[in-house]
Amino acid sequence: MAEMIKTIFLLSCVGTGFILLLILLKPWTVKNFPARWQYFAWLAVTIFMLFPIWKLVPAKEAQKLTPYFPSVQIAQNTVFQNSEETPATGMDEALMDIQENTMQQKNIRIYDLVFCVWLCGVILFLAFSFSSYAVFLVHKKKNSVELEKSQLVEEIRQELHIRRNIKIRISSDTASPMLAGVFSPVIYVPEKALDGTAQRMVFRHELIHYKHKDLIWKWFSLMVNAVHWFNPFAYLLSANISEACEVACDMAVIRGLTEQEQKEYMNTILDLVQNKKRRENNA
Repeated sequence: MAEMIKTIFLLSCVGTGFILLLILLKPWTVKNFPARWQYFAWLAVTIFMLFPIWKLVPAKEAQKLTPYFPSVQIAQNTVFQNSEETPATGMDEALMDIQENTMQQKNIRIYDLVFCVWLCGVILFLAFSFSSYAVFLVHKKKNSVELEKSQLVEEIRQELHIRRNIKIRISSDTASPMLAGVFSPVIYVPEKALDGTAQRMVFRHELIHYKHKDLIWKWFSLMVNAVHWFNPFAYLLSANISEACEVACDMAVIRGLTEQEQKEYMNTILDLVQNKKRRENNA
């Protein structure tokens, strides 16, 4: 347990360093790198925070990378020589063993306590997240009706080479379209009808989310949040992943569109966001 706790805190520290670095470089990277790169950069941090990559280095190779300090070796030899000149008595050795065992037991108890607190935090975080999402899906399904078939969605699905049939449900409590459900994906759309061009772009946006497996990556970042629930920068990481995900998806939608079509799409997104805010304020 002690080794596990040390590894988790080390991963958290390394991840925090990467998060701060990306935040500092964000004004420059946004201008010089594509939106998809921003998304992958944040996802790479989640991998660093969940997997101790340095443990993949073989023990022999790790020993080669360990720096050698001659002064330490000389100091150890000096201590060893001094111990030969003044050997400890049997009573001294027994007292030293007792003190060492006592310190080890205290350290073990502290690590056990820290592990229990960390594990309780992980369980509570996951329990709250899964239960909230389950209630959300039940509520959405209850307040929506399934659209039997959409020719427009079928056309976009074929264009994106998506084989799976994605259900469409018209929801009375949805202000903007959304993709929900990892194992059984559903696109929820608001009752308010959109014009043909805007509707096509909105459906394309949600289907691109499915094609890029964005829901899976968001749940992966949630697992990182669960493991590092004590680190406030882990929540900042999830927020940046969500933002980068949406921007990357928008860029994928407008790729190849005319300037006028791009303006129409951005206006549609702004209208949907404003409707969502109004609904939240009235709730």
